[in-house]
Amino acid sequence: MAIQSDGPSPPRSLATPDTGRNGPTPPRVAGAWLALIAAPATLGVTAPVIVLPKMADGYNIGLDTASWLVTVTALAIAVGTPLAGGLISRRGLRTALITSTLLLIAGTLIVAVMPWLEIALIGRAAQALGSTGLIAVAMNLAGTAGRMGLITSTIAACAAIGPLIGSLVTDWTSWHIVLLLPVVAALFVPPVLRHAPTTPADDSPFDTRGALLLTALATALVVIPYSPLPATICAVATALLLTIHIKNRPDGFVPLTLLRSPLFIGVSLLALLLATSFFRLLFVIPAQLSDHAGWNEDAIGVGTLIAQIAGSIPAFLIAAIALRMGRTLTAIILTTTGILATVLTATSTSPTIILTALAIALFAAAGGQGALMAHATHTVTPTKRPVAIGLFNLSYQLGGALGPAIVAMTITTT
Repeated sequence: MAIQSDGPSPPRSLATPDTGRNGPTPPRVAGAWLALIAAPATLGVTAPVIVLPKMADGYNIGLDTASWLVTVTALAIAVGTPLAGGLISRRGLRTALITSTLLLIAGTLIVAVMPWLEIALIGRAAQALGSTGLIAVAMNLAGTAGRMGLITSTIAACAAIGPLIGSLVTDWTSWHIVLLLPVVAALFVPPVLRHAPTTPADDSPFDTRGALLLTALATALVVIPYSPLPATICAVATALLLTIHIKNRPDGFVPLTLLRSPLFIGVSLLALLLATSFFRLLFVIPAQLSDHAGWNEDAIGVGTLIAQIAGSIPAFLIAAIALRMGRTLTAIILTTTGILATVLTATSTSPTIILTALAIALFAAAGGQGALMAHATHTVTPTKRPVAIGLFNLSYQLGGALGPAIVAMTITTT
């Protein structure tokens, strides 16, 4: 078992078909079905944003407390990402798909019937864990860079229209329905289930301690923006314990071969930086449009929606051709566009340029998620590929937490 950093890359496939102990590669499910089980997860985070004040009134709580309906979802998605990879690796795609769907449905039912916020938060966490599992299954079944790009760009587009969907659903029905939207993904599970293999990729004993330590580390990192000092102390302590554990069990939940791969570490860090930049701009740009151009909330919502949808189209294209472009050219394009988006927003007050920068930033982040994942995982051995996908996505999800945190710290210090 080794990760190769050199040598020719397959021109199209993310992975060589596994015809070993897992048997022949199962028939491929249509990429659209994979995108449809993955994309609704973003509605759990973005759809409630505009209607959070109404949710706060409905639960008879303050807006800061109501924001935990989104925070818990984002936290569970980040924490659940590597766990989903471990579940797929040790129990197989079919088990992971069924388990994730049941979690999604159970969490939605809890949110639907329980009028108390504390119980609703538990339901939201279960929803998010289920949604994360569906994303992981979709990405593991993608098979080609083009299909991976379709999944990631659809996720980005769904995230872009999430606030609008949340607002419309609230106007037409109730804010409570907005919290149930992620369950839409369950409708598209049956076509995928028919093609999900039952045999796990890795039959080695499950590394429970490694899974718990990584979960604790991910949790601490995501909580840092909300409680900096205690969370940082916990993150450092947990990282040290995890390092010791990895040395003692190099083939465990966090494979040492991944951590020793410059390619994997490099593309994961780049994905983290691009995601951080995009999510920072996502929170900065509305204020810029309001302050510099005098746009109202409706105009800002429509403008940012159009910009993000526009950015998701080329994001699909670069992910589809990433392997043929090569990792160096891919990294140069993504890094350059990410920097360009930041520079444009820092130097211009023109609404057109600011929204163009948002589209470019989304292209770099969402395109990077698909394109860089292709490079990060196509040379990984089949037994470790689900874990590699999970760890790579964890890097991207951490960017989603760090971006808004940077904005908050900037506001606090000015």
